[in-house]
Amino acid sequence: MDLKNMKFKNYIITILKGILLGLISMGIPGVSASTIGIIIGIYFLMVDAIANIFKDFKTNLKFLISLIIGYGIGAILAAFSVTIIFEHFPLLTTIIILGMIIGSIPDMLIRLKGNFKKVSCWITFIIVITIIIAYNFLTGTKDAIEFPLNPDIGYLILMGIVGIITSATFIIPGVDFAVVFLSLGLYYPFMNMIAALLSFNNPNYLTYFISYIQILGFYLIGYFGGVFLFSKLIKFLTIKYNSQTKFASLGLMFAAPVIVIKGCVIDNESFFYNTTQLIIGIILSIVFAIGICYLGYRSRITKIEPDKLIKEENKA
Repeated sequence: MDLKNMKFKNYIITILKGILLGLISMGIPGVSASTIGIIIGIYFLMVDAIANIFKDFKTNLKFLISLIIGYGIGAILAAFSVTIIFEHFPLLTTIIILGMIIGSIPDMLIRLKGNFKKVSCWITFIIVITIIIAYNFLTGTKDAIEFPLNPDIGYLILMGIVGIITSATFIIPGVDFAVVFLSLGLYYPFMNMIAALLSFNNPNYLTYFISYIQILGFYLIGYFGGVFLFSKLIKFLTIKYNSQTKFASLGLMFAAPVIVIKGCVIDNESFFYNTTQLIIGIILSIVFAIGICYLGYRSRITKIEPDKLIKEENKA
């Protein structure tokens, strides 16, 4: 996708991908936005647009606004549906995500052609898998806390710092927003806060609106600032260590099924087996897997390559 020649339909597709990023990364613990970004082929474009926001401000801003709109819609949907997803359709959710991951592997392997003999790439692959799986299994969860109705400036600054920390989940592959928030005891309070801010018919709406807006505002300032800084880091690694970065993404891809099963099955107390979910899940996972394979095929034949971004950066 050439950001400079994007048409209306391209922006609509970007919004839809943003919805997928927001819905899954915030609604399903264990699956990060960067993971989904890599799977649906928007990750490198996203990082490049953020890292070079001031280089071609108008072009990058339009792309990012489309992505943010979609991500916001997905986050709102996640806030309202997270309970339904985990309590009512855990098996269905798990199978569909696994289908998406499987469907993305062939394209990733094709893009890695010519790098399989590099020892440094395989070392990177092993290290990434080890770190990601260890992180997800060793990260504990703290008791949930509630946001104060009258936060002082110290608390608001703390939320800004939390925003910087959690912004890494949007950029760094394998680090999941929901898992980090769960470990801090903030996941359910945060999701409840978003749902509360959108419950306009609540008779007590004004009692918490101002407080929650302050907390969310400071958090978002830290979050977007952190996204910019982390995108610079990822862009540097992509340019200087192209092959290793690709194998790091491959490591994420192979670790993802373990992470998904842990988040949706092992750690989900509401998980249960249902034959109907199994059948529908298998059908939908096949559809999604074929769709992801097709997107990868289209990206190759139309020359939509992450390497193109790297070459352009090196010429600049």
